[in-house]
Amino acid sequence: MSFNPPVFEDPARDSFETSLWHETAIAVPRYPKLSGRQKAEVVVIGSGYTGLSAAIDLAAQGKDVVVLDAREPGFGASGRNGGQVIPAFKYDPDGIAKVYGEELGEAVLDMVSKTADVVFDLVRRFDIACDPRQTGWIQAAYGSSGIDKVKSRHRQWQQRGAPVELLERDELARQTGTGLYPLGVLFRNGGTVQPLSYARGMAIAAASIGARILAYSLVRAIEPDASGWRVSTADGSVTAARVIIATNGYNTPIWPGLRESVVPLYSMQIASPPLPPELSRQVLPVVEAMADTRRLVWYFRKDRDHRFVIGSRGPFKARPSESDARTLVEAACKLFPALRDTAFPYRWAGRVAMTTDQIPHLHQLAPGVFAALGCNGRGVGMGTMMGKILAAASMGAERQVLPYPVSELHPIPFHAFHRVGVHAMITCYRMLDQFS
Repeated sequence: MSFNPPVFEDPARDSFETSLWHETAIAVPRYPKLSGRQKAEVVVIGSGYTGLSAAIDLAAQGKDVVVLDAREPGFGASGRNGGQVIPAFKYDPDGIAKVYGEELGEAVLDMVSKTADVVFDLVRRFDIACDPRQTGWIQAAYGSSGIDKVKSRHRQWQQRGAPVELLERDELARQTGTGLYPLGVLFRNGGTVQPLSYARGMAIAAASIGARILAYSLVRAIEPDASGWRVSTADGSVTAARVIIATNGYNTPIWPGLRESVVPLYSMQIASPPLPPELSRQVLPVVEAMADTRRLVWYFRKDRDHRFVIGSRGPFKARPSESDARTLVEAACKLFPALRDTAFPYRWAGRVAMTTDQIPHLHQLAPGVFAALGCNGRGVGMGTMMGKILAAASMGAERQVLPYPVSELHPIPFHAFHRVGVHAMITCYRMLDQFS
């Protein structure tokens, strides 16, 4: 099989510009570009959380791993997300059991519940300087339907032994500083990281145990080869028996139908300067990360220097304007009226890969070629976990022992018109949220 796509998206069109995470992240090493012909046991395409997690597991097993990225580690959504480590799917446990069946559903639930611990264990193992705080994550109820959802979510996870707690209005307000929500569920094993530092630290960890990280090496073709597969860029190629594709929302058309199996959406964030101590004590004083149950979710947190960060769905562009950020400024002031005189000099966006069923997809695209994508806004924990699963799958783990099902690739019909459909959906969701 050979596929040489005629058109590529240029990742260079994205820019960190006014990103808080870029300003405060640990330094990125100067990784070389791919040049000439090289060999490896496994080629990983994409150096976000998923690809780097897979590379770490493979290199730890002594495998010869090459990681290729169009830019540098963490440049995509792994360096642009909210840094919230969420140990839950968008589906509740009962819903997961319905989707996967009782036996596999329990394995998936067990895997999902461990995603946050996997992140923080990895951080401790390699001493990654990413400001890790496993102080919990709260999902707050928005509207009457949100109350029912939060109660049900708490009950279902509690029945399965997860470290969750239901917070009534007064206790929720005490822990978060906002009285906007009537109810919330606290996942005690959740938390936060500096997302770009986490990605860069993962790359440093992978390289320290033998993985070869190659930057500014945009993959242009994946072709069969006598050794298995040849992965080519403009300046060279790597042949390997196995290939892992971990490009998620930053897919280019290197494999037929893969890019068309997800819908990329932009999630936008803004951030304040460090809040004065008195003000900081009023904003997320106990649990420093939360999100709500809106259809167009508000998610917010503080960083290590007490900056307030809030995000939600953004326009279809990588560089949001001051005008684009206005709705998030208004949201911040609605949550915390004390922020009404606070400036928000930082704003940025990143592409999130969404699937039609709102769950990640794991694919075997051909013998020796695997992909995982579609974390649906749960990328810090789920991406890290999916990388481990990809590593196991690429090394020949039987499907029945994997904690996640391998599914067929199904491109979304009329994918070329996804922006029209998504724009209509967002408009509808925004109206429904206003009347919830």
